[in-house]
Amino acid sequence: MLFILTQEIDKKIQSLKYTSFRVEVLSADAQPSYNNGVMVVVTGCLTGTDNVKRKFAQSFFLAPQDKGFYVLNDVFRYVDAYKSIDIESVPANDADESAPSEAIITPEPGKSHLN
Repeated sequence: MLFILTQEIDKKIQSLKYTSFRVEVLSADAQPSYNNGVMVVVTGCLTGTDNVKRKFAQSFFLAPQDKGFYVLNDVFRYVDAYKSIDIESVPANDADESAPSEAIITPEPGKSHLN
């Protein structure tokens, strides 16, 4: 079942003709990771035949093998532009800002507060 699903995904990707896209890499960062692997993060833009430029972010893990590396995990996402909106400030942890500061309980040294 998994093999058939993998074949179908591959067929769909091949039909999309990604070779017609122009790639502009804006940044690429890499760092050593687990078991001599490499974590890579790339940002950039893809422009298709419609000349629409879309921002993207991609991260992938390169796992070592006998000769070189292979892509073990790969996450790709288009990054849409979002309008910023004004939101009301909310205190951290839903704290009541109107409570007097002496209402804050400070544990006494040497006493357990877990009883």
